[in-house]
Amino acid sequence: MQQVQSGNEPRDPETVIVGVDVGGTKIAAGIVDAHGQVAGRIQMPTDIRDPEHTLQSIASAIKTSIEASGITPSRVKAVGLGIPGMVDPEQGICLLAVNLNWQNVAVQRWLEQELGLPCAIDNDVSAATLGESIYGAGQGMQDMVYLSLGTGVAARAIIHGQLYRGAHGMAGEIGHLVVMPDGPLCRCGARGCLEALAAGPALALAAQTAIAAGKETQLQVYQQRHGTIRSEHIFAAAADNDALALHILRQAGEHIAYGIYLLTMTFDPQLVVIGGGLASDQSPLLIAIRTRAAHLLAQSSASRAMLSTEAIQVTSMQRDAAIIGAAALVARANSQHKREKQ
Repeated sequence: MQQVQSGNEPRDPETVIVGVDVGGTKIAAGIVDAHGQVAGRIQMPTDIRDPEHTLQSIASAIKTSIEASGITPSRVKAVGLGIPGMVDPEQGICLLAVNLNWQNVAVQRWLEQELGLPCAIDNDVSAATLGESIYGAGQGMQDMVYLSLGTGVAARAIIHGQLYRGAHGMAGEIGHLVVMPDGPLCRCGARGCLEALAAGPALALAAQTAIAAGKETQLQVYQQRHGTIRSEHIFAAAADNDALALHILRQAGEHIAYGIYLLTMTFDPQLVVIGGGLASDQSPLLIAIRTRAAHLLAQSSASRAMLSTEAIQVTSMQRDAAIIGAAALVARANSQHKREKQ
């Protein structure tokens, strides 16, 4: 069932962009104006039976968002999509998206033909990073890092005002940095990856393992009620001072802080912005991240000079970050086109 937030006509009376966050279970879309304001936000299930059905569900989400916003369709000038996986943004092809069962899907061409609108696509974390640099905390900054914490863990960097992609467009996949060589098996095949220790599914697995070992915790209630434990249950139990939930979030926070330390030493950013489904300011997870990061950064004069814990911030865009980031792909494409014409 789709969720629709109608009204809230964008402030910019001129053209707008549709931003789309494509996930393995749901698609979120909204109309984004020149100020980064979102209207007509909708959410609907992703149909992953095959690429054709998935593309149809994306197109449906875009059309529904336009209708929900109440704007005149002629005001929509383009569509931007953030996709979880390897993307060739120049060719408009999704090379690989495991959660969508996609391989070499010509997303841009299909949608442009279906919608009659120009489209831009990129990896979802790359899109969110651009959104932060254009509309969010990174406005005006030449060097920043965006760290996404959710079902997975990944980062991207803005260097000298430009998104740094790397040779395969995946620079910043810090979730698959091995931080505990004998740790749990990661879905990538390695052991002890940051993602296997600190992403949402890893938190849930840690709770289930502790309960199976006889640990008393409020999380048993969630497990009985829902048949499983999800990351949001751990945050809820931690808010009630459940010892196991707090322990799990603190451990995860320490691992993530190490990742931030490595990102700092690698990219020397002015700012690190944390986003994604696990990003909640003043949660035990964020407190643990900042506490451990402060300790790591204080170890040498070089790291102390490079970043302070005040420069580790949670995104202010919250649930709209992915939609705004997807719209930012169009803004980036337009700015590149202008530079090429000069």
